[in-house]
Amino acid sequence: MALTAAKSCLGTGTLTEPQTIEPGHIHTEQVNSLVSAAGVDGARAILEAFQRSTAELLASLNEGIKGGALTEAGRDAHAVKGSAANVGAQMLADTAAMIEKACKAGDVATAANMLADAHSLFDHFCVHFEAHLAQF
Repeated sequence: MALTAAKSCLGTGTLTEPQTIEPGHIHTEQVNSLVSAAGVDGARAILEAFQRSTAELLASLNEGIKGGALTEAGRDAHAVKGSAANVGAQMLADTAAMIEKACKAGDVATAANMLADAHSLFDHFCVHFEAHLAQF
């Protein structure tokens, strides 16, 4: 089932164009596990904490990459990777892992290019997570 993205998780405005989001942005079994353990309200609270922390981490990651602070940027990418995996955002986790690897290799260009993907995946995941919670 494809969804249309309507808003940005980052709170920086809306996505510029309505975009069809293909399945795969969310690991539903992981989200179901969160709902089972914490309930829908608890899962929503987890999503809100994830949104806040990931927005901050992505901003810090952006600054680190632009400023050449790749060690710090790699740490931020590692943190995004872990928290994304915990909430079922596997595509974001995989992208963060690639950014982390690029930072460790000193590859600023690859890290910067992947960062745009990370922002997009973050937005899309949040839309999918909310849509999935609406089913409960």
